[in-house]
Amino acid sequence: MPNAQLTVHQPNLPPRHVSFPPPTITLGRAVECSVPIRDRFLSRHHAEITLEDGHWMVRDLGSVNGTLLNGVRLTAPAALKPGDRIGLGDTEVVFESGATTAQSQLISVDSSSQAKAIAIRARDLDETVMGREREKTSVLTDLAVEFIEDRPQEQLFDFILDRVVEVFDPSRAALALLENGQFTDVHLRRRDASDSTDLVISKTLLGEVIEERSVISFVDTGADEKLAQAKSLIGQQIRSAVCAPLLVRDTVLGVLYLDFLAQRGLVTASDLKLIAQFARFAAAKLETTRLREEATAKARMDAELRTAYEIQSRLLPAELPKLDGYLFAARNKPCRTVSGDYYDVVVRPSGRIYFVIADVSGKGITAALVMASLATAFDIYTRNDPTPAELVRRINETIAPKTAPSKFATLFAAVLDPATGVIDYANAGHVPPLVISNDGARPLTITDMVVGLFPTAKYRDQQVRLLRGDSLVLFTDGVTEAENALEEQLGLTPVTRMLDGAHGAPATEIVARIETHVQEWCGGTPAGDDVTMLALTRI
Repeated sequence: MPNAQLTVHQPNLPPRHVSFPPPTITLGRAVECSVPIRDRFLSRHHAEITLEDGHWMVRDLGSVNGTLLNGVRLTAPAALKPGDRIGLGDTEVVFESGATTAQSQLISVDSSSQAKAIAIRARDLDETVMGREREKTSVLTDLAVEFIEDRPQEQLFDFILDRVVEVFDPSRAALALLENGQFTDVHLRRRDASDSTDLVISKTLLGEVIEERSVISFVDTGADEKLAQAKSLIGQQIRSAVCAPLLVRDTVLGVLYLDFLAQRGLVTASDLKLIAQFARFAAAKLETTRLREEATAKARMDAELRTAYEIQSRLLPAELPKLDGYLFAARNKPCRTVSGDYYDVVVRPSGRIYFVIADVSGKGITAALVMASLATAFDIYTRNDPTPAELVRRINETIAPKTAPSKFATLFAAVLDPATGVIDYANAGHVPPLVISNDGARPLTITDMVVGLFPTAKYRDQQVRLLRGDSLVLFTDGVTEAENALEEQLGLTPVTRMLDGAHGAPATEIVARIETHVQEWCGGTPAGDDVTMLALTRI
């Protein structure tokens, strides 16, 4: 059964191509998973892909946030088809079955022993004594000149194989990159268009190519006892073959493979040295091309993110309103360039003050897009002076039909009557806000459904009153779920205790205290989530 080919897509990161043999592939946050994924919405062991009765199946492993297959939440194991998309938090994994793609059938690894006729370590090659005919060795000079020209990586594979075929006239030639011990980005040329057999390379000899950095000729027909051991080569009617490492400094990027079927010629030591030089040029150019394309892609992404940041920053209030008897303070710290967190304060002509804080699931561009939709909906619906519950209901009714099942938002919306200090509010699954009074700090724990999942969700109005010196403190889960070096989360209770004696403190000081507390808890651990705070003090 061919390997399972997977492409892992994560926000703000280039796609990662991986390949795994049967029977089981695990996906999750734990480092021991086959595909470890740094995504805070994943469980340590989130999902697995297994080969069962000849079919690849995907199943959720009891994860907290669930697994999606083509946008539908998995409730039972499901069969995978090429092109299927597996949703894991902010991550999407595209499945490509090896059974239908030529790439996965090109080269496989055979555990049988194959005969080795010639082996030359790459570091021992001497270009000046290759011993090939002048017209062939001159190809290296021509190749070096042609390599000066920059080409896209896909074109570069074809260019290298064109030159290999031109010089050596092999029956088959392949370039294959390696990742986690598996072949990826395999490109193959066959002299006989009707040839559909797989390439099979001995695990032992492949290991020597990689571990010893050696260029190896597999078969010498002058040694019958070796041919007798090379069963996989006999089965493919290969008379001789060469495998050379694509070596950059001491790192093997992949292999260059050539073979010659029974009717073709043998491979000599001078051939081996010339092929090794091809592999050296190919490796160097492939690596520089990869670095150039990654740098170009990163620069493009950085430019787009800067533009997105500029647009998003305009959605947050440039300054908070100044009110007699009240003081607002806020802080927004994205863990990436753009954020899925949102807050705003709006003063209505009636004198009532609407304010909101929200946290879209996930991070990066996708979360920022949903955040922009929330901001627009909040701005529109507050113009009719609704109750908080009605406001949240309308926002949810607008957002839910237009977002993916994995995209939702927690949201706390409220309206303040400055004359009385009464705050009416509705909580849609958001972190419990804290009320700081003479009695200390306490959370407002009653909450309803998050927004973005069900268009018909209902919400309740609740109420709290601020006296002089009292404060209402709102924050996203970037505060309560901040992790230290041991991956321990801060939690709501320590924040509540820390603010027990903060009655009478202005909102600016309360926000600063929380920020310092989070920083001390995390130490040098980088923030894993956006951190947003909004505080209101009656003075």
